[in-house]
Amino acid sequence: MSKILILLFIPFVFLGQDGAFRYFISFNDKADTSFSSDYPEQFLSKKTIAKRQKFSIAIDSMDLPVSSIYIDNIRLAGFVVENRSKWFNGVIVSTYDSLLTASLNYEFIDTIIFFGSWKNTKEVTDKWRLDYDMSDYGLASNQLQMLAGDLMHSRGFKGNGITIAVIDAGFYNVDKLNVFSDLQNQISSTYDFIDGNLNVYDDHDHGMMVLSTMGAKGIMTGSAPDADYILLRSEDVFSENLIEEYMWVCAAEYADSSGADIINSSLGYTTFDDANQNHTYTDMDGNTTPISIGAGIASDKGIIVVNSAGNSGNSAWHYIGAPADNFKVLTVGAVDVNEEFASFSSYGPNANGDVKPNVVAQGKNAVVVNSNNEVITANGTSFSSPLTAGMIACLWSANTDHSASSIKDAIYNTSDRYLDPDAQFGYGIPNYYSAYQYLNYDFTIPINGSISDDVGYMVYTIDGKLIDSGILYYNNIQEAVKIIKPKLPGIYIISLTTDDFEMSKKFIVFE
Repeated sequence: MSKILILLFIPFVFLGQDGAFRYFISFNDKADTSFSSDYPEQFLSKKTIAKRQKFSIAIDSMDLPVSSIYIDNIRLAGFVVENRSKWFNGVIVSTYDSLLTASLNYEFIDTIIFFGSWKNTKEVTDKWRLDYDMSDYGLASNQLQMLAGDLMHSRGFKGNGITIAVIDAGFYNVDKLNVFSDLQNQISSTYDFIDGNLNVYDDHDHGMMVLSTMGAKGIMTGSAPDADYILLRSEDVFSENLIEEYMWVCAAEYADSSGADIINSSLGYTTFDDANQNHTYTDMDGNTTPISIGAGIASDKGIIVVNSAGNSGNSAWHYIGAPADNFKVLTVGAVDVNEEFASFSSYGPNANGDVKPNVVAQGKNAVVVNSNNEVITANGTSFSSPLTAGMIACLWSANTDHSASSIKDAIYNTSDRYLDPDAQFGYGIPNYYSAYQYLNYDFTIPINGSISDDVGYMVYTIDGKLIDSGILYYNNIQEAVKIIKPKLPGIYIISLTTDDFEMSKKFIVFE
């Protein structure tokens, strides 16, 4: 016998959709499925399978599609199946009959969650009234340099071969705006989980502006102009209902199955139109809310989930929301052009005391493109998050043999507050070129003392031949330097120079 968990105690009219009653029905198992983990090509892309094999990530029952037999039975009972979740093993359904769930007595049903019934008034909620400005463009244009994105781009690391799934509220006119004209062939797929179709270009422009910080070309350059993109809509801007967290999970599953390496999510959930659905700060432990559980699963599947910290720093809520609270999610706060904390940026830690946000990037006066193809500035962690996701794509494209956890570790270790994280900045502002060096410069040379500045280095053979030179970028105190190991055994000399430090030291390569 199924058990019903009622999250809303009476039908409640929200800003929202069409007045139907909506539920999530979860199942006990995936019995009688025609799919098998032995044949993953039936339900996972080649890129996803290759990544799982490369990093020894299991393909298991969670990856199997939901039982079509169970879904057929739910349809025959009179429900419209709107979306399905293989990770949560269930379906999002709707009906105009509020008593229809009482007829469900299938043994395969585990739980029924009621979201409510609401009608769409086409009024955008306050959450989506963002702050835009035509001023300070010149000051805000350093958002890439702040992260050493200019250095990464100059070396050809622009996200090539990396797929970023953008889960958002709509991508208005991305298919028409000039700034995205050269990006069209890099958009591998789209899906709208709210309307149930492929068209994500006729809804809200928030996702379009988010995408511009990563993929724009021409009048401005995004942080990952050569990456591939999957555009997914899971957010309904006209209402705030818990169902959207389940929609997000469905979108994350789509991203995983389609080969996404990174998910950017400039979305967050704390309170809803019906207070019965509200989260509390205690819930922000990364393992309680549906969306945070889903984000954790996506991370376990080898995806780097990048999420905005939220814009509640000045509000009564104050803290990060979900799924930014999940320990495995790379949560991004906001700073201004002077690298000072943006007061609207949500604070950490999560309810478990874990460091949140993890890093920060420019989110105050961030440069974006609007729906008129104009370069403007806007405020919000909605924009510091995709800036970061794009830079991660650049870093990962230069280090494809490294796992998601290895990439995140390099980012944290090369951020300017790594040794002293706090509730505003987390580990601080990353230097992605320093992270690149961290992953590739594998030969450690101790020094007498410590350094914390950018260091010029030159490596000579013992007879004075220069074989390597460059700049090491450090955001925190170092008691050793790391370089690319010389190819041949022998005695070498390294010369290090900063504004107030010079040192030469011999070292030996044995093999």
